[in-house]
Amino acid sequence: MSVKLEKVSGCKVKLNFVLAEEDFDKAIDEAFEKNIVNVEVKGFRKGKVPRDIYNKKFGEESLFDDALNIAVNKAYNDALLKHKLEIVNSPELDVEYETIGRGKKLKFSVSVEVWPEVELGQYKELEVEKETTEVTEEDIKNYIDTNLKSYAELQIVEDGVLENGYTAVFDFEGFVDGVAFEGGKAENYSLEIGSGQFIPGFEDQMLGLEAGEEKTVKVKFPENYQAENLQGKDAEFKVKLHEMKKRVLPTLNDEFVKELELENINNVEEYNAYVKDLLLNEKKEASENKFVDDLLNKAVENATLEVPQGLVNEEVNRAFSQLENQAKMYNIPVEQFLGFYGISSAEEYKKNVEPSAINNVKQRVVFLKVAEAEKIKISAKEYNEEFDVIAKETNKSVEEVKNLYSKELLAPYLKIRKAIDLIKETAVIK
Repeated sequence: MSVKLEKVSGCKVKLNFVLAEEDFDKAIDEAFEKNIVNVEVKGFRKGKVPRDIYNKKFGEESLFDDALNIAVNKAYNDALLKHKLEIVNSPELDVEYETIGRGKKLKFSVSVEVWPEVELGQYKELEVEKETTEVTEEDIKNYIDTNLKSYAELQIVEDGVLENGYTAVFDFEGFVDGVAFEGGKAENYSLEIGSGQFIPGFEDQMLGLEAGEEKTVKVKFPENYQAENLQGKDAEFKVKLHEMKKRVLPTLNDEFVKELELENINNVEEYNAYVKDLLLNEKKEASENKFVDDLLNKAVENATLEVPQGLVNEEVNRAFSQLENQAKMYNIPVEQFLGFYGISSAEEYKKNVEPSAINNVKQRVVFLKVAEAEKIKISAKEYNEEFDVIAKETNKSVEEVKNLYSKELLAPYLKIRKAIDLIKETAVIK
């Protein structure tokens, strides 16, 4: 057998094979031995039909498909070992069918995606800006104001007119061309004016109404309105305001703070300090996460590689499998689960996650190349520490974990983690 390796791209190769006559003849013989056990011919016991009788009855060419599979699989696997190829998807076979037959040199080629070649750029001493973690008085005020709003109570406004931010309690009925339409009527409906929940222009025209007052509101339904029969139509709504309410915020004082039941927080001063620490920790975490993301993305951007579609598909399918498991937990069809996120089909979901899948593949490939360049090794101690962590996280014994996760399985993950640590440790913060 002869095989020539042809590099099609940075992540795809083509193996061109020529098998000697005796190689395919041997595959035909193996195909006969495989098939003869199930062959019955009158006058012979099952599986005991002589070769010449078989060939006369069925023709030797009936063995060629199986012989081809036997010959191709053996040659292909031998070539993978010889050239140390790490394939990442199913191969594409192209056979010169005129070369199939006894006493012929079988010619075929196999195209397959392989683990991509990577040309590393700069990955150490990368300059990355780190966001500030300073907490301002305005940050503290905004947080507390938002929290106060969550404890606000609606109180009826006896006098005055409807304002933005007020909640209107009203009746309405909608008409198109003078005819009431389905779903366009309600009584004692509550709506926060300025929230933008109704058709554009509706809430603005209610401003200034007094309790008990009626008004005709004129609007135009958006072209993309959910009800197709109303899209782009002019409409009139007869409204009657019954009452209006406004949100009354609680007063920030020691009594309010005590009602929050925060541990060791009993007054406004302590609450302000608590909020400052909370925001500081949030900003530190957000800053660190962005710093790491920017750093790793820069290391990947500096590298040159072609992403194999096989690895991307693997990543996409893994994400979809996790989604399917979530749907099973809730005991609902995956299509319905996707609908909760406004996604109409599995195909749409897979298309949406493909960009992040590509980025994940790039990171995995680049960081493994960094580990190789830096000659990163995993010690027995590091393996054992990881086994302990997995055991605690999965509530299993260390022995159970070792049976589930081999060192070969963990090695790439641990090497990537150490490569990332190296990139972080050598980073230069602007």
